[in-house]
Amino acid sequence: MNKTHIKEIISVIAFFSAIVIGFIALVMPPQGIIDASVLWFTAQLLVFTSGLLGINLSFDNLSQKGITSKNNSKEHD
Repeated sequence: MNKTHIKEIISVIAFFSAIVIGFIALVMPPQGIIDASVLWFTAQLLVFTSGLLGINLSFDNLSQKGITSKNNSKEHD
């Protein structure tokens, strides 16, 4: 197994874990109310997944252009 294959497997596991944790939080009592800690943990799993896949996004507040890739913003400077 090479490093890229291992990253893909871990990212798939983390992604499905985030979905499962979010779903479990919805069906556990009290139903329909998700605690902030569950949302935070789910978001961290999704950020971890995007990091493993190599997705680097940032929001440029100064230009109000929206979400831009860090790699593309270096080319414009």
